[in-house]
Amino acid sequence: MGRPSIAEAATLSERILEEAVRLFFDQGFRATSVDMVADAAGVTKRTLYARYRSKAVLFEAAVSATIDMRLDALALLMPAEGDIRSRLVSVCTLLLDWLLMDRSVGMYRVVSAESRQFPALARNIHSHGARRAAGLIGDALQEGVRKGEIEIDDIGFAADYLTAAVIQYPFQQAVLGLVAARLDDATRHHIDQAVELFLAGTLPRGRRAEQP
Repeated sequence: MGRPSIAEAATLSERILEEAVRLFFDQGFRATSVDMVADAAGVTKRTLYARYRSKAVLFEAAVSATIDMRLDALALLMPAEGDIRSRLVSVCTLLLDWLLMDRSVGMYRVVSAESRQFPALARNIHSHGARRAAGLIGDALQEGVRKGEIEIDDIGFAADYLTAAVIQYPFQQAVLGLVAARLDDATRHHIDQAVELFLAGTLPRGRRAEQP
């Protein structure tokens, strides 16, 4: 047999990552071996190592692929109608709804458990997910600036700030098992309050003076 086509190679990589995600999140990083992933994906260890030189690299690729796949899907759902407040609430709700799924919470717990042994790996995964999430919020902020609804000098900083304000507390509570991992009324209220407070500082200067 000849070498696989580009499409076949991509399909093979997707299958490897799909099985890696399932095993890492079901069994944990330490209990999952490269042999287990190769067997589940129906490939040899040599084939797997040709793509991912270590278990840590495979883990990072699997988590990053999961983040990308979900956020790519969420990007298609980003609201285009409504005012800046309703658009931001919608974006933040979509993001937090995804993060509060059992699989997302489990993924973060596995990453956190390995952060001491693989600090660079944890940093890479965290920054990748945070950057992608903040990018979606940044797009909404950029649109608000373009329409004259808000005034922001540094979109990147503002997006990071709002991402942290909306997501960090409820997500950390879920990761620690202090609350159920779901988007409930209290979480929706948290989103509304965070967005309201953020917008109070970003309204155009003339409109701020009009506020009671």
